[in-house]
Amino acid sequence: MIDQSIIEDILKHADIVDVISSYINVIKKGRNYVAVCPFHDDKNPSMMISKEKQIFKCFVCGTGGNAITFIQKYENISFENAVKKLAELIGYKDARLNIKSTASKQEEANAPLYVTCEELTKFYMMTLLAKEGEEGKKYLTERFIDDEVIKQFRIGFCPNNPLISIKYLQAKNCTLKDIETIGVAGHSNGQYVDKNAGRVVFPLTDINGKVVGYSARKINNSDEAKYVNSPETPLFQKGNIIYNYANAKKTARLDGYCYLLEGFMDVIALYRAGVKSAVALMGTALTMQQVNLLKRLNVEIRLCLDSDNPGQMATLKAIELFDKSNVKYRIVRRSNGPKDADEILDKYGKENLIKWLNILIDKVQFAMNYFSRTNPLNTIDERKRFILDFLPFLKNVNSELELEEYIVNIAKITNFDRKVITNALEKYKKNNTHEENANITLDIHPERKALKRLQLTERMFVYQMLYSKKALEFYKDKDVPLSNEIFSKIASYIMEYYRNHENMTINDLINSVAQSGDKEKDVIVSSITELSFENRYPECSNDLLNELYSIIQKERAKEYDNFIFEESTKGKSDVEQLRILRERNIKKNAQLNKK
Repeated sequence: MIDQSIIEDILKHADIVDVISSYINVIKKGRNYVAVCPFHDDKNPSMMISKEKQIFKCFVCGTGGNAITFIQKYENISFENAVKKLAELIGYKDARLNIKSTASKQEEANAPLYVTCEELTKFYMMTLLAKEGEEGKKYLTERFIDDEVIKQFRIGFCPNNPLISIKYLQAKNCTLKDIETIGVAGHSNGQYVDKNAGRVVFPLTDINGKVVGYSARKINNSDEAKYVNSPETPLFQKGNIIYNYANAKKTARLDGYCYLLEGFMDVIALYRAGVKSAVALMGTALTMQQVNLLKRLNVEIRLCLDSDNPGQMATLKAIELFDKSNVKYRIVRRSNGPKDADEILDKYGKENLIKWLNILIDKVQFAMNYFSRTNPLNTIDERKRFILDFLPFLKNVNSELELEEYIVNIAKITNFDRKVITNALEKYKKNNTHEENANITLDIHPERKALKRLQLTERMFVYQMLYSKKALEFYKDKDVPLSNEIFSKIASYIMEYYRNHENMTINDLINSVAQSGDKEKDVIVSSITELSFENRYPECSNDLLNELYSIIQKERAKEYDNFIFEESTKGKSDVEQLRILRERNIKKNAQLNKK
């Protein structure tokens, strides 16, 4: 566990605006900064960042915290790893940060699997350079893949004898169980054999660059499958992996873009042409997990999937997912000819590949090209269908000039009058308005509903506790009852912190909660940051605390009275309920008259 003094010192040296800016675009607004929130489908900047308080808060999804918890959530890593990442970002050095964190049970179980994958990768690489790998080396040479590229992507070769790699791993103290678990071992004649035998092997890595699986390509004309890919394992889940992600994230932010391709040979082709910021899906359908990984790069994603029909359908699907997740993207324009980057490089050379990669269009232009190619436009119904398919892409075009240009082009393609298309678009927008408004107005965050007087009062009281020891002492002396569970927990965390520390900052409290095992720690941190952005509350005083305490007592008494009334009227007839209500009102009036 990292010493708290180091965590505090790292936060003192860090600027949350700079930290968040390294991940997403940040805009100055008055004393604070705003950004489009990366933690929900945000269209307008709803995240506020305070340079003064060194905290952030999204006022739509509720996510909040400090620089450490932002990294933790954005990178989806542990608190301790987020501390180390923050230290790395700001150039903070301390030998104590190099101490390994206590591994989770899952990490401990996976550790020997990572070792097995690493040893096997080294073996495949050694074999490629040995006599047993000559045919694999010849294949790569014919594909213009030289030693530098081989080293960069750690390409190897599995011997034709399927027993050799298994025996090698056993000699390295890797167990047969682990070899089988990573997905390379099969059974033949009562023996464990390597499924990748006689193939060129491409290692697949996770977001940190650790090998988690393989894709092995045949190099002969046999009837076997072209590729043998790792099955799902504890380390390898296809939907969570993007080829070359660990390498591309090092260069993408410098380049300002990252190409998304279909296969790893396309990524290698771009690398040969000097383009390092490129990743691939390896033929799988794009998943939301992969979309989130791409979004974390915080650069323009350049969609460059194959030009065949499956590739273009996959592009349409990617457009839909990117729009939902607010990912910045453009699309490499396709033309007749080679279907992928690897083929273009080999047939037409580096200059033509680079030129082609830089012809970028937006989603509306892509859709127009795609639908005009795939839709027959011989009849009125076919031309109507083209327009109806295209309307969803026009709906969100904000620029009037761009929209006008698109409508003019569609009119030319379909031979319909521009007014017909404009009217169809207006009807489409109108028909979708009700559904969209219904979705927008659904309040899925209960904490954002109108607060009752009791909750508002408790909220102000807890705010005073954040910034004043006087409020803390008042809370202890009066044993102030807080009905709101989250406010009560915040008060408890404040009390606990002051038992061991003389002073406390908001960041100290956030770190304390973030490192706890509390199931509601995210909600608690969110509430702390929301309170910290409050600027309407008065400074703490005895009069204020007594007033708040008095309101809390009165409102709690009211709530209890209402509860008793509801319980007493359950199952009663209308006449009986009316009698109970009258008696209640008579009793209340009598109490008021006494006062």
